[in-house]
Amino acid sequence: MRFPFATALMLLFVGVASPVLAHESSPTMTHPSGPVVDARIADVIADPQRYDGQTVRFRGQIDACYGWVCSVCPEDMTPATADQEKCLRTSFQGFADERDGDDPNGPPFSTAVWREMEKAFRFSVVTAEGVFDASCLPSPPSRLEDGAEIGELVVCTDRATTWRDVEVRQVHRRLPSNDGLLLDSSREGALKAVSPAIAASAEGAYREYVLTFDRSPDWKPIAVFQTEFPVLDEPHREAWACVCRIDDCSDAWPKREISLWARTVNDPYFCYFALERQGVWRIYPE
Repeated sequence: MRFPFATALMLLFVGVASPVLAHESSPTMTHPSGPVVDARIADVIADPQRYDGQTVRFRGQIDACYGWVCSVCPEDMTPATADQEKCLRTSFQGFADERDGDDPNGPPFSTAVWREMEKAFRFSVVTAEGVFDASCLPSPPSRLEDGAEIGELVVCTDRATTWRDVEVRQVHRRLPSNDGLLLDSSREGALKAVSPAIAASAEGAYREYVLTFDRSPDWKPIAVFQTEFPVLDEPHREAWACVCRIDDCSDAWPKREISLWARTVNDPYFCYFALERQGVWRIYPE
């Protein structure tokens, strides 16, 4: 999201971190037009003005795409070499029509489409096209140190994007969430085992939940974990019950906290939050 400097100062006083004031950039209503330019991410970062406003095609790796960070990075980047400065902030095309703007509940005002796009493509190597906007890339230091007049200083917050309205043309490779890029350090905590009592309680809550809509379920393996930092600061009263979608997830169970939050079709399991209240454990599907 982009603000002129004066507006940004006002937002600092009223709380720029508020999701109401600092949401992701508004989508355009039409498909990006004009010729498509093939480029590498590194080339665009090195010379952003050359590509500004153009529809650019990249091959790159989508990160966890969760919380305040959704980025496309070089294909060979790994969790050990992750570097946000070598990536571009990304937002997917919402496929909205201009006429939908008249409906306050229409696609331009809903995050459902974007979230589903993120779920489909996070932790994947893709070829995709989108409009490059250089406004939110860091300015060269010389512009700030040579004493020249700057004119308008743009302040970008939260999910401000540099590659927007992205449409994926091909998925080349999918990575499990354990191996995918994570640029938001607030979700990099490790998962840990739970006591047998908590494991039994969380698994029992899951089975009870399933029986509310399926009287003859095909039970799959279940593993129960806790996060390094509890969601509600009550480590003995919360857990995550992860259900294998195949016959065996022994080598594929989640190892990082991000695997619980950033759901992806790449993983062979699905995790549910379990919470104990007044001696009763319950499953919270979403």
